[in-house]
Amino acid sequence: MAIVSRLLSTRAREQPDSPAYRSGADGRALNWREVAAHAAGWQDVRPVSRVGLVIADPLVFTAAYLGCLSAGLTVAPIDPRLTATELSEVLTRLRVDVLATDHAEPVIRPELDIFSVDLTGPRLIWSATTASRPSDAAALRPAVLLTSSGTTGRPKGIPLTEWQLMHAAGRVARHHGFGPGERGYTPLPLFHVNAQVMGLLATVAGGGSLVIDRRFEAAEYWARVEEHSATWLNAVPAILASLAKQPPPPAHVIERIRFARSASAPLPPETARAFAEHTGVGVLETYGMSEAAGQITANPLDAAQRRSGSVGLPVELELIVGRPDGTPVAPGEEGEVLLRGPQIVDQYLELDGERPERTRPARTTEGWLRTGDVGRLDDAGFLTLAGRADDVINRGGEKIYPQEVENVLLAHPGVAAVAVVGAPHERLGQVPVAFVTSARSDSGRLAESLASWCAERLTRYKRPTVIEVTDALPLGPTGKVLRRALRAELASTQ
Repeated sequence: MAIVSRLLSTRAREQPDSPAYRSGADGRALNWREVAAHAAGWQDVRPVSRVGLVIADPLVFTAAYLGCLSAGLTVAPIDPRLTATELSEVLTRLRVDVLATDHAEPVIRPELDIFSVDLTGPRLIWSATTASRPSDAAALRPAVLLTSSGTTGRPKGIPLTEWQLMHAAGRVARHHGFGPGERGYTPLPLFHVNAQVMGLLATVAGGGSLVIDRRFEAAEYWARVEEHSATWLNAVPAILASLAKQPPPPAHVIERIRFARSASAPLPPETARAFAEHTGVGVLETYGMSEAAGQITANPLDAAQRRSGSVGLPVELELIVGRPDGTPVAPGEEGEVLLRGPQIVDQYLELDGERPERTRPARTTEGWLRTGDVGRLDDAGFLTLAGRADDVINRGGEKIYPQEVENVLLAHPGVAAVAVVGAPHERLGQVPVAFVTSARSDSGRLAESLASWCAERLTRYKRPTVIEVTDALPLGPTGKVLRRALRAELASTQ
């Protein structure tokens, strides 16, 4: 029996009427008995199928996701906001056999089985009319097929086994102290690993409950948290920054909340400080990635032991900061973050619908996954990230990490958001350029003020050569800045 199937059966037997998942917007809910009953309906889907979940309703997505895992199918979560053209390309690239959706008028493709899904379960509305199936020549049949964020290039397939997913969910549940008395609140997109493992699967592992919203709504956030009596919050830095500018929650709401967990993007210390001081809720900073099925490091639950600016300690996996040859650097020295262990994917899938599906190794011959993140470990083992290796700006041989410059700019009271990227330079190779959004309606002299601000706080070579005030930064679904879009914009003006 699959791990998820066994756990759902246990929850349904031991806590049948206990709340499992609830919709934050309208209060619809599933108890553990109902979750297990919904999952049983997926046993009728053709085995070894790749199921593309294109579901906007978070409660329906949750039931379908757990149902597919319970039935031993491969789940490919897909952004439900895609246009028909984008969706068609993704279905082809992922070699999906079954499209499961809550769209009123789903796209019909002759080679796919189409299921309409609601809280009663999946209902077949179209049977494939071709003998061959898209995944017939699949190189791998994982439990979940994710794609990289694509913030630095073309997405690649990240295949995760059920064991890897549930091992990560168990690590999350143990570290955060989840149990039947805990209730989380998350407005994060469910087609990303953070919400799936930290939210959906850690709830299965810990036996607590989870309130899910389709999207982040700043004006409604604290009312939802209060209404549903949440005890922990799943957030990203962009959400924390926004909430630091909203009216703070009442004291009786704060008393119940143990922490706001931050992941998915770098957390500027200024954002963490502003949120904690404004709301009274402490921030538990963490670090994760899809290749590790989510969590890699986390700060301690005890607020007194957390380290501001650090993403915490490794959680039940092997981590070093290494040189290019893979040997560890000394504490305090910077290098690339490397991961090792059975929890980490060992293969990537090349996602190209026009050629046979291929795999390539994800780890070195010594078993290390190169994360592409630059960081340093202190003497106590706490990890601090400096940024992405491919984001480093080489200014005439001087290395500049955008995150350091961004943190300085974010500390300015007139800045709401910032991204620093490298611009081509004929003599120096690259120079730092900053894109900022204003926190005030009057931003006429913001660039000039920031230039003076940086002159006082950054050595000369790290200072942005241009500071451009813009209306908005290009963001991915989890709040990561799409730096490639900014670099493309700079390149187009050269």
